[in-house]
Amino acid sequence: MSFIIDDKRRAILSAESHCLVMGGPGSGKTTIALMKAVKRIDETLLPGQYVLFLSFSRAAVARILDAGKEHVSSNQMSSLSIQTFHSFFWQILQGYAYLLGSPRPISIVLAHDEKAMRHGIERNSPAWAAWEESRREMFHNQGRVCFDLFAPLTAEILVRAQSVRNRIAERYPLILVDEAQDTGEEQWQCVKLLAEKTQVICLADLDQMIYDFLPGVGPSRIGDIRTALSPLEVDFESENNRSPGTEIAAFARDILVGIVKGSSYKGVSRHRFRSSTTERDTAIRRSVGIISKRVKDETGHAATSIALIASYGSGVAIISSALQKEKPIRHRVLFDEAFALLSSRAAAFLLEPKDPRSKDKDIATLLELIAEAFRAKGTKTALTQSVKCLQYAQRCRSNDLPTFNIVTAASILVESANSRVLTGEPGRDWLSVKQEMRNIGEPSFAEVASSLDYLVGFVRGHRIRDSLSEIWMQHAAYVGAREVIDGALTQEQLLSAGDDVQGIHVMNSHKCKGKQFDGVVLYRQQHHSPFVWRDEVAPYTASRRLMHMTITRARCHVLILDDVFSKCPITNAHVL
Repeated sequence: MSFIIDDKRRAILSAESHCLVMGGPGSGKTTIALMKAVKRIDETLLPGQYVLFLSFSRAAVARILDAGKEHVSSNQMSSLSIQTFHSFFWQILQGYAYLLGSPRPISIVLAHDEKAMRHGIERNSPAWAAWEESRREMFHNQGRVCFDLFAPLTAEILVRAQSVRNRIAERYPLILVDEAQDTGEEQWQCVKLLAEKTQVICLADLDQMIYDFLPGVGPSRIGDIRTALSPLEVDFESENNRSPGTEIAAFARDILVGIVKGSSYKGVSRHRFRSSTTERDTAIRRSVGIISKRVKDETGHAATSIALIASYGSGVAIISSALQKEKPIRHRVLFDEAFALLSSRAAAFLLEPKDPRSKDKDIATLLELIAEAFRAKGTKTALTQSVKCLQYAQRCRSNDLPTFNIVTAASILVESANSRVLTGEPGRDWLSVKQEMRNIGEPSFAEVASSLDYLVGFVRGHRIRDSLSEIWMQHAAYVGAREVIDGALTQEQLLSAGDDVQGIHVMNSHKCKGKQFDGVVLYRQQHHSPFVWRDEVAPYTASRRLMHMTITRARCHVLILDDVFSKCPITNAHVL
């Protein structure tokens, strides 16, 4: 892609002060930041120093790495550290958490484990304050750190230890902050403290602020940046390098401001369906072919990445289920992972070698793993099931097996695990365990198996499959499969270069932030995936902002898959 260095970009490249770079999606903020990094690497970077590029998600890191292939040589890339905020903060905590009084070494409480520990409660619960106190105590007494504490603990270290602050700033003389408008209070505090000794370039777009419902995130952040950094400010406005030759960005902008025009937009189309299950599922499957053809017709090249996006988790489940019917269409689902990842421990446990003499204890362990998964859901029904499973497990450990259906099902699964012939191919063995849980005739295990559909083929990460293969090669058995999966997930959440966006992906609107796809299908159905957020009233500001972000993930074409019997107040149904 050709890139013109105009006066705005030249000012950023030559600036020695802090900078605030504003601009819409695809306006070139990431590209100019990478060029600024290259200039610093080539001209003034000393041995042992790096340019730090911070972003929020692994998907955004992947996007930045992909852009870097065009603008950064392999030699220069070795001096560019592209990290998520979490991975950066974790590095600091590993080295300096002891300054806050924690034992050594520290360890991570994975997000799905934390959700189980807090019984699924959320920030709006009256019990949240007690949980915050509990996880602080867990850090100080056990050295176990929940993800949400990474930022506040790091900020506390930087506030209290100027020598640490100076050491980090010396290591990273230039810090590039992606999506700066979405930084929370502690994240921003860390950046502000480091800015005393290092140059900071903030990239921001207020129209992409979709996490302002989180504590400390809001439109005032741009004002904070201006006040604290007195930056050189450059605005790329509505420049569009992501979807040139289309009107995708214009359509997104018109949705945002509420002036959808009375004619069609190039690169945007609509396909309608009737809301019966059969017709809906047929339309979902057909949408993959429709958008693939339109991308190829408009570009001359086959689409390499397609996203099907719904508003709510129920819409994501509907799309995924439709794609798995008849001849399954291979896809990856991005979802609320806690229940599925905790369920994966139950499947991993059934892969591990079993001793027939420990059958009752193994049944108890399986029930405890199921209890943990349901506890993370936090609903009244799930919590009740969790408590029952724990009670049954306790009786099993006392050699008093109850005769309830779930205990009988767990017993059959453990017996099957004792006699199962494994192939050594993790994907195939995993699927056999999942199928047994689905066929056992017990609703709780069927629900666990359904959640594991999201992990078919271990698309959650190559590390899981590779780690299981490695222990099979060592032991001809899946010894310690649960620990291997936990280790792989920890590495993936912190260290992964990002999610691969090749192929077909299904996700909710918030999950697509930071990603880019050749084609995007926006699924709209009144109750499962409306474009207007639940209970929001006109002028639907938050819903418009979210849809604006979602539309602009597309490079070539946007297809709105629309329920014919309901109307959407923020789109003009007759113009597409």
